Amino acid sequence: MAKKPRRTVAKARVGASKVARKVSERELHFHCQQWLEKSGIWGRHLIFHIPNERRGGIGAIMHFKRMGVRPGVADYLMFTNRSVAIELKDDKNKQRKGQEEFQRNWERLGHLYFVVRTLEEFQGIVTALTLF
Repeated sequence: MAKKPRRTVAKARVGASKVARKVSERELHFHCQQWLEKSGIWGRHLIFHIPNERRGGIGAIMHFKRMGVRPGVADYLMFTNRSVAIELKDDKNKQRKGQEEFQRNWERLGHLYFVVRTLEEFQGIVTALTLF
């Protein structure tokens, strides 16, 4: 007796909807930088990332401290007719103590400070600031 051919059945995803995947803080950094470059804002305006993510051992930390790296400085600084600091956070993380202190000092001087959790928020703030 011949063997019956095996039938494969494709499983349909019933009721499947697009669910937004959570984006890590690191991915948010990459997305924001890519958008800045693609939009042309990166080349037309003074905006830059502050690499103060203190990675490494105690030797590296001491080195950066001697070089004047401050804890808590926002991820992006932007200078138009206003001085703006933008801190990027994913949807679950909060500002650290040093970041809150930097924000207080920055705002005390009359500058703008934003905590941004999505690419869309970042795009809206930066685009609005380039209009003035």
